Amino acid sequence: MVLQETVNYDTANEGHVFCTFLDATKAFDRVKYFKFFNCLLDRKLPDVIFRFLCKLYTSHITRVIKNGMLSWWFNVVNGVKQGGVLSPVLFCIYVDGLLLAICTAGFGCFICSMFTGILAYADDIALLLPTVLAMRKMLWVCEEYASEYYVLFNASKSKCIICVSRQKSMCDYLLNIKFALTGKVIETVKSWASPWAYHHK
Repeated sequence: MVLQETVNYDTANEGHVFCTFLDATKAFDRVKYFKFFNCLLDRKLPDVIFRFLCKLYTSHITRVIKNGMLSWWFNVVNGVKQGGVLSPVLFCIYVDGLLLAICTAGFGCFICSMFTGILAYADDIALLLPTVLAMRKMLWVCEEYASEYYVLFNASKSKCIICVSRQKSMCDYLLNIKFALTGKVIETVKSWASPWAYHHK
């Protein structure tokens, strides 16, 4: 809803909106515990909850099955649990620094005074920027954060939609705009069945 309202607000006021939907490859599996626990400490969680989460993850063992054969049990040394009720929330905490960095930069879209330049839940992240330069700067911020926190953004699965002002028309300049992530071009599409279930044509 926030994404849709942001696009409607900006395009009604003679502005374009550049929407980039980022895909994070195996996002839950790539969470590094030493970074994750530091994120939890920064949140100043009650000691009992922090110790519980540390115990839950540092003592986690599993095994895999292939062709009907079970492996030996082994320790899991990174990642939040796939299918775990807490996992999306814990991953949100893990990437909260990225959201704060982009909010602090202040280059994104606004509805009145409310910043709506980045929307995220778990590993679904959408960037909403009013200019080409702002989008390129924010993608650079994402690359820097991803490098530090071992997140792998996949440019080939990420998509960009250019939402043109209702008072203007699509021009050649907009058609030729390209954005890149880790040196790879992000495909610009006219519509996208994104995790946000939003379509723009």
